[in-house]
Amino acid sequence: MSVRIENRCCDCAVPGYPCLGNSCPNRHVEVHYCDNPKCNNEIEFDEIYEVDGEELCLDCLKKKFRKEC
Repeated sequence: MSVRIENRCCDCAVPGYPCLGNSCPNRHVEVHYCDNPKCNNEIEFDEIYEVDGEELCLDCLKKKFRKEC
């Protein structure tokens, strides 16, 4: 399972509203990545497919189960 905590700060602080620092929800975002080393694309949480202990994106899932001709 490839899960990384990333800083997705978007510099949203504007005059009169200071940066929230470490309490900002964008500072510690859990991001899932496809476990296929050839892919490693970011996956939305509701689009993760778990197969044989791996978390795969839809494209890699299809490739894994594609029928060989």
